[in-house]
Amino acid sequence: MGFGVVSLLNAVFRRMFTSAGLRPGSAAVDADTTIHFWACPSLLPSSSSSEEKERRPVVVLIHGFGPDPTWQWAAQVGPLSRHFDLVVPTLLFFGASATRAPARSDAFQAAALAALLTGGGHLPGIGRRRTVHVVGTSYGGLVAYHLARALHLHRGDGAIELGKVVLCDSDATKGAEDDRALAAKGGVTEVTELMAPADTKALRRLMALCVHRPPKYIPECLLRDMLRKYFADKREDKIALIKGIATGEGFQLTPLPQEVLIIWGEFDQIFPVEKAQKLKEKLGEKATVKVIPNTGHLPQQEDPKLFNRILLDFFLQPASTYNGATAAAK
Repeated sequence: MGFGVVSLLNAVFRRMFTSAGLRPGSAAVDADTTIHFWACPSLLPSSSSSEEKERRPVVVLIHGFGPDPTWQWAAQVGPLSRHFDLVVPTLLFFGASATRAPARSDAFQAAALAALLTGGGHLPGIGRRRTVHVVGTSYGGLVAYHLARALHLHRGDGAIELGKVVLCDSDATKGAEDDRALAAKGGVTEVTELMAPADTKALRRLMALCVHRPPKYIPECLLRDMLRKYFADKREDKIALIKGIATGEGFQLTPLPQEVLIIWGEFDQIFPVEKAQKLKEKLGEKATVKVIPNTGHLPQQEDPKLFNRILLDFFLQPASTYNGATAAAK
C-alpha cells in the first residue's frame, strides 16, 4: 500500500508542475557536477526568442531536506507561474543531481546553482538581463543566501539582474547549541540522526517536528517507502551536507544588497520563530519578517494560500515599496 500511495502522490505533484508549464531538464554545469531541474520552456535551449511574448522575471525555488522538490513546491508553482518564469532545481545529493567534487557546503551548492543560472547554454532564456528572484526554504534558504551573494557578483556581466530574496524558516544564525537543542527535542544524540533519518522511527520524529498539526496516524508501510525513496539514497552525503552547513561559529552573516523577505511558521519546532527576528537583525534594514499563524516548519505546505499571497505581494510590489502589509499574517 505504501508504494502505491507514494507513487500516486509523486505523480500528482509532478502533474502540478507540468500543469504550471514546467518541464524537467538537466545540465552538466562543470566536468564533475550535474544539476537536474524543472523550468519554464522559455528558459530552455530549445526555446526560440521569437516565440516568447514577454520576458517575465524569473523565480528560483530552492527546496530543503526531504522529498523531491515537486513535493515541496507543488502548491506554489501554479500561482507563481501566472506572473513569473520558474526554475526549480534539485540540490546536489537529492534526486538525480550529483557531483564528484568533494565539497559539501551550502556555499558549494549555491555555486553549482549559480553556474546553472549564469552558464548561458544551460538556461539561455535567463541570459537576457532578466530579473531573477530567489526563494529558499529551510536548508534551501541557506543555499539561497549564498546564491544571492554569488549572483550579485555576476551583475556586471549583463546576464542577469538579481531581484529579491525570500528565506523561509531558514536559520542562518544557528550554532552548535541550537543543533544540540534540536537533537534533544527530537530524542536523538546528533542532529544528523533527525534530519537524515535512518529508520521509520526517526522519520516519524522528524515529521512530528516539521508540521504544526501532524497527522495522528501514518501507516508504517508508507513511511518505509518514503524512507527508501527520499531519505536512504545518498544518506552519507546528506549527513556531510548537514555537517558542512556554514553557520554559527566563524561564519559572518552580512546584509544582502537586495530586499529580503523572511517568512516563518509561528510554531516552527525545527527553527523557533524568535530566530526570524535574529536573522532580520543580521540582514539589516532591507529585511522584512512575516510570520504565518498556525503553521510549523513548512508554512508553504501548511497554509499555501496565505504563503503564496505574501510571496506574490512581495515580488509584485516595486522595489523599496513593500511593507509586508498582509492583514492575516503577523
